[in-house]
Amino acid sequence: MVEWLVKAIKAAIVFIGAATVLEVWGIEVGPLIAGLGLFGVAVALGAQDLFKNLIAGILIIAEKRFSNDDWIRVDGIVEGTVESIGFRSTRIRRFDKAPVQVPNTNLSDNAVTNFSAMTHRRIYWTIGVEYRTTVDQLREVRDEIESCVRESPDFANPPEVATFVRIDAFSDPSIDIMIYRFTKTTDWSEWLENKERLACRSKEIVENAGTGFAFPSRSLYVETLPSETPEAFVPPAA
Repeated sequence: MVEWLVKAIKAAIVFIGAATVLEVWGIEVGPLIAGLGLFGVAVALGAQDLFKNLIAGILIIAEKRFSNDDWIRVDGIVEGTVESIGFRSTRIRRFDKAPVQVPNTNLSDNAVTNFSAMTHRRIYWTIGVEYRTTVDQLREVRDEIESCVRESPDFANPPEVATFVRIDAFSDPSIDIMIYRFTKTTDWSEWLENKERLACRSKEIVENAGTGFAFPSRSLYVETLPSETPEAFVPPAA
């Protein structure tokens, strides 16, 4: 808003200065302003989109939807880092470093996800173990993973955030254990490091429990076999 006000004050100073110069030169400013008023009405009718985007920009700043350097995403439109909020459009730098000029109405009329406003970052995993895993092994894996994340300084704990480590479902290839945790950091690089440590520790826990991770497989059961087997073909001697 301060940036916009500075631009508006500069424009007002230029306008007042020009009007003062014209008055000094003996040119009446009143009729000119009246003529510019009629001209402004004609321009306004043909520049409705411009004024819509201007009003949308004011609403974006007033509602504090996002600010410069925020990471935002608008589904189907753009995702990246905000560089500047202009009168008509907002410049967003995508993660491939390409700039995108987005009309303010697209950012005002659509749902905007502001990732920079996150308080925590979430890890939501499903770990699938083999069906040969016993109940005691399942409980051991669950308890060890839960103890690991609760004692780790990387993760936030209740009541600050919700957290779950639970045996969740019997899917086709595996027995699923759900891990639902939030890291304290919102930095993407640090979050990836936390995920890596949790992944390595989870693998150690599963292997130490004497079980293993499941993978998509199919078992084939044959109820009966043919009573006669075909004769083996013996090629004639050369």
